[in-house]
Amino acid sequence: MSTLAVTKKDFKGVRRAKTLWMVTGLLAVLAGLLAWVAGDPGRMDSEAAVARDLFNAIAVLLSFLLPIVVLVACYLAIAGERESGGIKFLLSLPNSRRDVFVGKFLSRTLVVTSSVLVMFLVVIVLSLVRVGTVPGVMLGIVALVALYGTVFVSIAVSLSAFVKTRSRAIGSAVGAYFGLVIINLGIPVISVKSIVSYAHHDILGMARNPDLYNFVWYLSPFVAFQKAKNLVMPLEMRSTMFQDSVRNEAEIESAAMNGREIAPELPVYLTDEFSLVIFAFWLVVPLAIGYWRFQRADLD
Repeated sequence: MSTLAVTKKDFKGVRRAKTLWMVTGLLAVLAGLLAWVAGDPGRMDSEAAVARDLFNAIAVLLSFLLPIVVLVACYLAIAGERESGGIKFLLSLPNSRRDVFVGKFLSRTLVVTSSVLVMFLVVIVLSLVRVGTVPGVMLGIVALVALYGTVFVSIAVSLSAFVKTRSRAIGSAVGAYFGLVIINLGIPVISVKSIVSYAHHDILGMARNPDLYNFVWYLSPFVAFQKAKNLVMPLEMRSTMFQDSVRNEAEIESAAMNGREIAPELPVYLTDEFSLVIFAFWLVVPLAIGYWRFQRADLD
């Protein structure tokens, strides 16, 4: 067998998993309901505007829920084989550990991408039925969501390579969702920005640096996804983040006093385009670390 053979074998096994397709089906139903409600033809907006709002709402929904689908699909990718002893069978054939690791990543990426396409197929059909059109940003959003899902596949498969039991795999998946999504929602006290600000300013006694706090927050693929959407959405629908950039404190304060909101001139590491660099980091680095760990793991 080779990497391709491992990919095919694993893909066939995963697609039979009832839990995965139950979660995917539930997500498709939620997306469909949102499409039906958000695509209300009675709105006064143009059909194109309604369709854009619909796909933007779906992207926001998937930013929270797609990581759950990915983690369910991938948390046992390697850990499950190790616990069941199947990893010895895979490696007893003419497969290297690289073949197994890369094959698992490719098969799980195919599964997640298929799930994303099924979800969007439902949304596209309902958009045509309810609104009569699909927006021009549709392809960009689908591609961005698929990339977002692939990023979490990289993280989940790599975490699975670090553990050898189901319980530890579940724990790592829950921890990854909490650390990469939940604490990046901006909830007071437990938000990344609050934690970094407290450590930097209150504990170390250094001057406040909003750009530093924003950058650490931006390192989450969840936050990077919110910024990456600006690359495909029209200008009037782009989200404004990092308003507290230190480069524009005076301008922002003046605008706030006059009841206006301005988009700050951000340093390069806080721009929309930098989100692609962050995605590349989460695609490459976890895979490299996970592969390194799997190569050295004692599989007995």
